[in-house]
Amino acid sequence: MLTPVMAGQRVVQMAKTLAAVLVLPGLLAACDEGNAFPTTCDRPESEEPREYTLGGIVDGVYWTSDWEIKDNHPAEAIVDGEPLYYPGGAYYRLHHNLNKIPDWWNFYLSFERDGLTEGKVAAAAGNQVEVESVDECTITIVNGTCTQYWLIGRVGQLSGGGGDGEPGVCHQD
Repeated sequence: MLTPVMAGQRVVQMAKTLAAVLVLPGLLAACDEGNAFPTTCDRPESEEPREYTLGGIVDGVYWTSDWEIKDNHPAEAIVDGEPLYYPGGAYYRLHHNLNKIPDWWNFYLSFERDGLTEGKVAAAAGNQVEVESVDECTITIVNGTCTQYWLIGRVGQLSGGGGDGEPGVCHQD
């Protein structure tokens, strides 16, 4: 025979089990719009990265696009003035054309296309910009998140900058 305390404990345990059985499927469905398992973002249709050849070199530093450049870095020197559209899973090969393997790179992100003039811009972190490869002419990056951004990248050298677009391994004469 069950004592009142034992009966109460049994009722509490059964209530917990019933709650778990009823609530867990709803929680899992809410994680991914009905899919109980998280998904990853699709890459572009091709397994090859998209080629990005815009941007420009200012004082030995490649910029994918400009923003309000200060300290004698004229914005007119940059070829394209709009941040690069960078949706979740994006895969780009950026042509920096420094003719040297860069020592450093920085990437900045905004949630808004006009984030540089009216919104906010922040340094990329974690898997927002994954660097796949770097050579004398290109840097290949992946957006490892499922979030859409607009990107500005800077790529350069610690010792005296890059080739400033001079003919070399990256340019065909």
